[in-house]
Amino acid sequence: MLFYSFLAVLDAEDRSFAEQLFEKYHKYIYEIVYNILNNHQDSEDTVDEVMINIMKNIDRFNNASGNDIVAQIVIYSRHAAINLYNKNKRRNKVEGYYTYVNEENEFEEIEYEDTSETVEERIITQETVEIVRKYLRQLTPEHRDVIKLVFVLGYTNVQVARVLHITPNAVGLRLFKAKKKLLELAGGELNERI
Repeated sequence: MLFYSFLAVLDAEDRSFAEQLFEKYHKYIYEIVYNILNNHQDSEDTVDEVMINIMKNIDRFNNASGNDIVAQIVIYSRHAAINLYNKNKRRNKVEGYYTYVNEENEFEEIEYEDTSETVEERIITQETVEIVRKYLRQLTPEHRDVIKLVFVLGYTNVQVARVLHITPNAVGLRLFKAKKKLLELAGGELNERI
C-alpha cells in the first residue's frame, strides 16, 4: 500500500494520527468508494489515494471534531471515486459513425462519441432502426428534433435545452411525449424489439 510509504514524510505525531485514521476508517472509505466503482482493485487504490490526500492535509484533520473528520473523509472518498469512475468512463468511450436516412431520403453520416453507454447498450438491430425511422417522420418537428438531438447526436437534456432555448425539464417532457408517440405509432412492431 502506498499509504505506508507516504507515512515516512510525516513527523511522529502526524504519522501516529494518520495511522489511527487509517485503522479506524479504511473499511468505511473502502465501502464508500466501492459503492461508486464496483471494482475491488480500483477501490483499494482509491483508499490509498484518499489516505494520501488526508496526509497532505493532516492539519485540517488534527484539529477537527469526530463528525468533521467523518464529513471530510466522506467528501475526499466520494470525489476520489468519482474522479476515477469518470477517468475509466472516458477510457472506455464509444466512438464511431452512425448512418441514417434524413428527411430528404439521403444517407447522412454522423460521427458520435458517447461515454454514457457501453458498447452492448449502443448496438441496435437494423430492423429496429428502420422502424424508428419510418415513424420518426410522423412526429411533430419539435418532438423529432429532441429525439434526433438526444438519441442520434448524443446531446444531454441540458445541452438540448441550450440549443432549443427551453428548460431541461421541458426537454425531458418533450422526450417523454416523443417516445410515447413513437410507441403508439409503431404499436407492437417496436415493442417486440425493445
